[in-house]
Amino acid sequence: MEVQIRAGGSAEDVNTVVRLHAEVYETEYGLEPSFAAEIAVQLAELRRSGWPGPSGGLWVAELDGRPVGTVMLYDVGGGIGRLADLVLVPEARGSGTGRRLVEVVLDAARAAGYKRLELATFSDLSAARSLYLSVGFEKVSGEHTVRWGRPMEWERYELVLSPDAPL
Repeated sequence: MEVQIRAGGSAEDVNTVVRLHAEVYETEYGLEPSFAAEIAVQLAELRRSGWPGPSGGLWVAELDGRPVGTVMLYDVGGGIGRLADLVLVPEARGSGTGRRLVEVVLDAARAAGYKRLELATFSDLSAARSLYLSVGFEKVSGEHTVRWGRPMEWERYELVLSPDAPL
């Protein structure tokens, strides 16, 4: 069966984001449970501010009615949006689902009138990095740091959506 992508935002969808991040990043990349807890706090703060709304959203990829991935978009101010919290379970990788989720965010960001998108990730996520570069994101910085209990290369990427718009 084909993976379906739907807009989300319910409390259950938010819990799915947190659960998938714990399952994938803690298990596969050895991050501490504080990682998923940080995602939960971020989502609670966003929801208190009225997210999701016209300038942001949460999308859930489902296979046979079961969540296999998520991605988010939210406003960071100044015409800048953030693509955040892309996650895919192993069985959904290599199927084009990650690309479809990112393209949904790009379409929503353009519709919301963002001038630029940003994202942050770590270098272990090479498939995600390749995806981001393939849709036009450019790496703008990287730093060696310790986050969530392990050393990593923390990377920031940006994508200009409206090249003529002043930032």
